[in-house]
Amino acid sequence: MSASDDAASEAVQATVDIAASPERVFEALTDPSELAAWWGAPDAPDGYRTHDWELDARAGGRYRARTTDADGHEGTLEGEVVTAEPPHLLEYTWRASWDDRETRVRYELQPAIVHGRSGTRVVVRHTAAINAMLALAA
Repeated sequence: MSASDDAASEAVQATVDIAASPERVFEALTDPSELAAWWGAPDAPDGYRTHDWELDARAGGRYRARTTDADGHEGTLEGEVVTAEPPHLLEYTWRASWDDRETRVRYELQPAIVHGRSGTRVVVRHTAAINAMLALAA
């Protein structure tokens, strides 16, 4: 896995190779029962977990999840799916109850060879939405 940040565009990007097909990875990114299992688990080092996911994984669909941090403080995540092109692209807005900004999360899934087998390279980029709008206006 590799990760980088770009302070100028307020973006964080990570790349990870997964030994599963793009179809399987896309399913893990969009199935509410799977999201809670991998996205912030009770045994995570920071104790952060998500639960009660609801997700309509199509353009214009909405999602919502509850969160609990290590100290037991609860919050919410919610947003709208901007683009859903299974199994290669998923992008949605991100609004967390602990932050007043709306940002964007984009997952690009590409076939890749992982440990000598077919797998998926996942590039995820989390960017401040205001910068995306400024880029469109330019």
